[in-house]
Amino acid sequence: MKRRGQTIVYLLLYLLLLSFVTAFEIRQLLDVRSFLSLLAGTFLLTLPFCRRGMEKEEFFSVFGSKSIDAGLIQVFLLVFIRLSDAGEYEGLLPDLAMCFRPMLYAFCIRMILERADQEEGQETSEKTAEKPEAEITMQECMAAGLTNREAEIALLVINGRSNREIAQELVISETTVKKHISHIFEKTGIQKREALKEAVQKAPHTS
Repeated sequence: MKRRGQTIVYLLLYLLLLSFVTAFEIRQLLDVRSFLSLLAGTFLLTLPFCRRGMEKEEFFSVFGSKSIDAGLIQVFLLVFIRLSDAGEYEGLLPDLAMCFRPMLYAFCIRMILERADQEEGQETSEKTAEKPEAEITMQECMAAGLTNREAEIALLVINGRSNREIAQELVISETTVKKHISHIFEKTGIQKREALKEAVQKAPHTS
């Protein structure tokens, strides 16, 4: 939350700096109705990806991503509506420029919500760096009764990867990662990630 607040402050400072350098009237960027429309559209596009038990950070990540989609749709419609008015060419270029304000809002939303993901990833990497890489192989994991995919995920868990990092590396959803980890825990008889390395090493390996 602290990083998000800092990001908001720095974004505002950057916009003010650009306004000063370009002699641009920053108030022209403000359009409450356009901003609220973007928020509503982003929320609607995010709904299909929501599920029970969804973590707050995951929701923010999806919301930030969908804000870009909503912004593109809104800009397209605004430009289309303005250009379809064939009888009004006076002030066309300034009007078209203002049609792109939703994309500015969308990029700002994405940056603000993305900061928490980057911070989380950085903290995870720092924690991982403090621990030596586990000397466990795919063969050992599979010999302990895990499938090929479960063995891949088990190695990543042992090496300190978060569910989100595993999902990104293997190009699967976090829900799928959680299901695989649940199966891994059942097969190795553990209840926490920290015990996985020892459980694989001590498991009665099958031939």
